[in-house]
This record gives sequence, structure tokens and C-alpha cells, in this order.
Amino acid sequence: MIMKINKNNWQEFNFAKVFTISRGKRLVKIDQVMGDISYISSSKKNNGVDNYILPPSFMKIYKNALTLNNSGSVGYCFYHPYKFVASDHCTVIKIKDKKIKLNNYISLFLKPIIESMKSKYNFAREINNERLKKEKILLPATKNKLPDWEFMENYIKGLSKEIRYDSKIIKNKALKLKKNEFKEFDLSKLFNVRKTKKSFTRDEICSGEYLYITASNKNNGVVCTSDKYVENGNVITIDGATDGKAFYQENRFSSSGDPNILEPINFILNKYIALFFTSILNMQTFRYSFGRKRSRTRIMQEKIFLPVNKKGEPNFEFMENYIKSLSYSPCL
Repeated sequence: MIMKINKNNWQEFNFAKVFTISRGKRLVKIDQVMGDISYISSSKKNNGVDNYILPPSFMKIYKNALTLNNSGSVGYCFYHPYKFVASDHCTVIKIKDKKIKLNNYISLFLKPIIESMKSKYNFAREINNERLKKEKILLPATKNKLPDWEFMENYIKGLSKEIRYDSKIIKNKALKLKKNEFKEFDLSKLFNVRKTKKSFTRDEICSGEYLYITASNKNNGVVCTSDKYVENGNVITIDGATDGKAFYQENRFSSSGDPNILEPINFILNKYIALFFTSILNMQTFRYSFGRKRSRTRIMQEKIFLPVNKKGEPNFEFMENYIKSLSYSPCL
């Protein structure tokens, strides 16, 4: 049964008296070393996770805390129960009372309340520590006029009991990746890299059943639908105009002249093998930006590490089985 919220039991608190706040440290893409610690930046996507890195010694590693975006997607708040580091565009927030341990339930209660401050801030007026110290926050309170953390937790627990899943979640045991079984290959020996057979501008297309792919790092590169198509699908596209993001295109599509199209040479591509490739290809996006496009020439010069079989050839069977073994692969 969902608990009722009694507005009379809520109280205004000074933000800085309830939470500790600390600013993250800047680490630009070119200086990031790949690792297993989440790097949180000012994005409103992927729970704020921008990359996975090996943090340098000057960056503090946090765990079980909230982050609040100061700039970029200003005002978005995320909970991180895992180890992470934060960029200087984020404020790390923890509960001041050491007796209270932040958890999924309390953080889900706090998230929309903290994010309600968004309307006060934007690019021209970022959230900083001094402004946060002056902020007030409305929270349910106990008779002793302290934040009622128990109520917050129990309220979200009550809501969660009302959630029903139509499908059964299948938990697979993921295959292990072994570094010593990987080998470097020239990307140009694996894929033919080309531009689309015919490009369209958005003014030349209209709504239809086919996807229109252009220079976007979101939504699989799709910006709208088209009534035309020139590509048959089952290929990988790489954005050649912004940050070089790779996506798998399973179905027929039309395109602008920006994406590069990768067609397999001497092997059969499917969505599982393609997702293995795109994951590795996207680990290289830090090398590219508006000033350094991921052009066809540069893609042809790239090298890629792949699992190999006993003959030292790319192990496409393992790539497919690895993706299939991941927890959410039945949803693909």
C-alpha cells in the first residue's frame, strides 16, 4: 500500500545543513586512460556516466553519493552506488548525518526534489557551491524537525511494490573476456569504408517508414524518418562530422553525406557481432571532435583489438556468443 504524503509534515531546510557538497576535478578526454571507474560529467544521459577510466591520483574516488550537474545539462541529479569520479561540471552530494546511509530508495525520493531547482539555472547561471549553500530544500520532517529519512525510504519502497513487469527477466552468465586472447587488426582489412550511395538533406525527405541517419551521437544516429532508402542495412555507420560515434543499422535507411558506412569483408555481420564491434569502435571517440572529424581516411588507418581463435583470426563466434550472454541480450 502506497503511503500518503502529508504536506503539513514537510519543512524547509538549508541545503548545506542537510548535505555535504564538493566539486569534481577536470580531466579532458585526451588525458583519460581507459579503466573501470565511472567518470561522471554534465550529461543528462546514462546516469551521467561519460566514460570509464583509470583515475589519476588528484581525483577523489567517491561511492554511494549523488551528483548534480553544474553546467551542460544543468540541474540533473543522479545516484551512484558504485565507485566513480566526477568532472568539475558536477557537484558531489552526500547526506551530512553519518547515521543515515544513502540508498536507492532515499536517492529516488531526493532526485526530483533536487532537480526542481533546475528552473533557476542555465548556461549563463550555473550551479556552484556558493549558490547551493544559499539554497533551501523542502523535505518531510520528523517531530524533532529533522529530515524524515525513514519516511522517504518507506514511501519509495511502497511505490516499488506497485510496479509489475509483464516479461520475465532472464539473467545470463556473461562470458569472460581474456586480454591475452585479443589481437590487433587493421580496420581496413575487416571493413570496406564508404559514403552513402546517394545522400539526402532533411528538406528532401518527408515522413516515411525508413530511418534517416545523419551526424548525431544519439538515437542510433536517427534524426527522423524518410519515404526513401538507398542502403539495405546490416551495416555499421560512423558519424563523420561530430564525435565519431558508431551505430549498427539493422534495417534499410537513407542518409546524409556525413556518416561513413562500414561493410564487412569476408565475414557475415549480424546484430550481435555488430554490437561487439560498435562497443570497441566507440572507445576511440575521444580521439575525435568537430575539429578532428572521424573521416573515411582516418577510419581506414585505425587498428582494433579483437578476440582471436586458435588460428589467430578474429573469433566472430565468440563475439556473437559474448553479446548473447549479457543480461539484457534477450531484449535485442
